[in-house]
Parts: sequence; C-alpha cells; structure tokens
Amino acid sequence: MAASFAVGEDWLRLRGIRAYGHLGVPARERALGQRLEADVELAYPALTRRRKDVLRDAFDYEAVNRYVRERLSRTRRRLLETAAEDLAIGLLRAFPASRVRVRLRKLHVPVPDFDVIPEIELERVRS
Repeated sequence: MAASFAVGEDWLRLRGIRAYGHLGVPARERALGQRLEADVELAYPALTRRRKDVLRDAFDYEAVNRYVRERLSRTRRRLLETAAEDLAIGLLRAFPASRVRVRLRKLHVPVPDFDVIPEIELERVRS
C-alpha cells in the first residue's frame, strides 16, 4: 500500500548568490556598481505521493542561480527594496513557484563610517 502525506509546501533555498550590480541612490554609486548578495526561496506544492527522483518534480536550482545572478548583474535601481521586489516578481514569472522569499543585501556601501550590511527581506505570492 502506497503512503499518503499531508499537502503543504516544499521550499528550494539558495543562499549566498553573488553578483555585481548597479544599485544606490547617488548616481555615482549606481555607475560604479557594487557586490550584491541574495538568498532566495521558492515554494512549490508538496506532492500527496512520494516524490519521484526526477527533475520535473522539483526546481532546477542551477537555473534559479543563473537567473538570480543575471538579474542582479542587470540591476539599475536606486533602492534595495525595489531591486528585491523586481527579483521576487521575476522569479514568480520565470518559475512555477507559489511564493518566493528574497533577501537582498549590499556587501559594501561606499559611504564613510558605514560598515554595516543593509539587507531587505520580502515575500511575494502568486495571485
């Protein structure tokens, strides 16, 4: 007899995706660019049966990584919040996720005496 499981969501998490993007309020900061790092999570419905060991039952995490790196390298935004939202919406469009979480951080802010790492976290749900 086959086992049956409760339905919830499974998550793919990729941490520490790095790229060089152009992000910042001052035009000079956007022109120079900087190192960005993202953590992304994509949710998908859990199966009511045991998952087969095939890629079509999961996300291709190499494809997700490539997508995030490409998006970050093309970023031309002022706000970290806007760039994170662009990434979240893009992930929902590019992959069959029911929801996504994005944490986006600047690894270096070119401001004197500012030695913290700013990070934004947001979640978007497919409507």
